[in-house]
Amino acid sequence: MELGSTLSAVRSTRVLIGDRLCPAVVTMRGGKIHEILPESNCSVTAHTEVLDVGDSVVMPGVVDCHVHVNEPGRTSWEGFWTATRAAAAGGVTTIVDMPLNSVPPTTTLDHFHEKLQEATGKCFVDTAFWGGVIPGNQPELRPMIHAGVAGFKCFLIHSGVEEFPHVTDSDLHAAMKQLQGTGSVLLFHAELDVEPKPEETADPRQYSTFLQSRPDVMEMEAIRTVTDLCLQYQVRCHIVHLSSAKPLTLIQRARQAGAPLTVETTHHYLSLSAEDIPAGATHFKCCPPIRGAENRV
Repeated sequence: MELGSTLSAVRSTRVLIGDRLCPAVVTMRGGKIHEILPESNCSVTAHTEVLDVGDSVVMPGVVDCHVHVNEPGRTSWEGFWTATRAAAAGGVTTIVDMPLNSVPPTTTLDHFHEKLQEATGKCFVDTAFWGGVIPGNQPELRPMIHAGVAGFKCFLIHSGVEEFPHVTDSDLHAAMKQLQGTGSVLLFHAELDVEPKPEETADPRQYSTFLQSRPDVMEMEAIRTVTDLCLQYQVRCHIVHLSSAKPLTLIQRARQAGAPLTVETTHHYLSLSAEDIPAGATHFKCCPPIRGAENRV
């Protein structure tokens, strides 16, 4: 359908209005929703191009801000062509691509331009990009902001790929100084290595062995670092995929003290528990790990 100044419309017997599905016509002008007209009050003009989708649900699209597209470099894992087609098929109309797993990672302005070039002509939904914070790339952050990255992501522990090393305290202080006053946001994979590490003598097939290797204290200490930095520099910070309930009090106190801090969790941490994961079920493996049932109370 045309996205210019002319009026176009989508008709369905099931348009989501508030918390109800009802017959309606959604009119659009200039690529934006102009009006939602209940079918009983519909007054679409004869010159309006109308797409009738029958009983298909018309609803707001989902925004998925944590997507690893992996292109360029690891397109065999996923690429823009497949990732965005899958998103569109599932009702996701915007994705934000994570900076790691592609080669090169999105950690410099040149790498960002390379990512944009790779994505050109392959995206079926709106696509934005996170930049990355790694040791030594602090001078790249402001140029990447000006070029349009949505914000930045860093790891406080090994990321799992050599191209995206984790940051130290000194790296974080340098990055925070660059981000002050920009309005940008820094996302944290909030796990921090702690000592002493538990002995790895248990059965590696048991999920409990993996869980013991990444205890709650790793998240607690990482989030303590994040909250201190957030309060000191007043830079927007965001903790991705919180798995442990134990840092919640620390997070609440930091926010009450004025930290511009936000936190997300995921469905699997809310709906699954470690006790129910069978031996050898590697498809449940994620970091931070799925914790025990008491964690959800």
